[in-house]
Amino acid sequence: MQTILILGSNGQLGSDLQLIFNQSNLNYIPFKRSDFDCLTDNLENIIGPLKSNIIINCIATTNVDACELNSANAFLINSDFSYRLAMFCNKNQITLFHISTDYIFSGDKNGTYSELDNPNPLNIYGLSKLAGDIAVRNYCNKHYIFRVSSLFGRAGASGKGGNFITTIQRLARERDSISVIANQYTCPTATLDIARAIKYFIINDIQDYGIYNCVSSTSCSWYDFAKQIIMLSNLDLGKLNQADFNTYSFKARRPQNVILSIDKISKYYQMQSWQDSLKEYFFV
Repeated sequence: MQTILILGSNGQLGSDLQLIFNQSNLNYIPFKRSDFDCLTDNLENIIGPLKSNIIINCIATTNVDACELNSANAFLINSDFSYRLAMFCNKNQITLFHISTDYIFSGDKNGTYSELDNPNPLNIYGLSKLAGDIAVRNYCNKHYIFRVSSLFGRAGASGKGGNFITTIQRLARERDSISVIANQYTCPTATLDIARAIKYFIINDIQDYGIYNCVSSTSCSWYDFAKQIIMLSNLDLGKLNQADFNTYSFKARRPQNVILSIDKISKYYQMQSWQDSLKEYFFV
């Protein structure tokens, strides 16, 4: 039986991976961020004795503005650790699932981004994640890079103090009005669906290694996403206002249009729409 090691097992994706793996009786070892120091610990000493066949790396620093303020930390976690992990996996013939991001793209393309499009990050977070992707591609033969987008899961994002859903719910309760950008487009993606895709690749022994866009099958503006959240939460929709991407104040630059094509992953696994995933988040 294969042994799967989940690094960052207490985050949004890590928590849902455990849930999905439990349902399928997959043999896994959860490793929280607090279980080891990803910046300094020797991977051979810490992970080597676990004799895992598959490692899923959910460790990253994802707060975009914080990465801009502390670029050294962003590159140490998102890039250097990914490089060391890739080297370790390749040396020990371990299959590596590495989680990437849509923020490696500039967002100025008309149409969807495929796995073959050239990255062009606008911020430190995107640059640090791209450097990690390059390390995985160059130093680990048996790898999957899953590019994800606008994640939401019940565990929340540890580096952000929740997720977009909980933030919108809180603001809709606390404020008289809230403004959300109506002309910035993304593919909100449930961590449950990403976990199911990873499980599918594992249990079916898919060996078509490489990069996959792993996002919802539909896209929307952040305003439309917020609108559905407020409606499903039975909160006051009249508080929600449209904001303009071009006049919105960001600490770090963001891509305006990062809709990813899922044609490649669809050969193996069918991603849900964000609408269906959001209903599952609320009602299942």
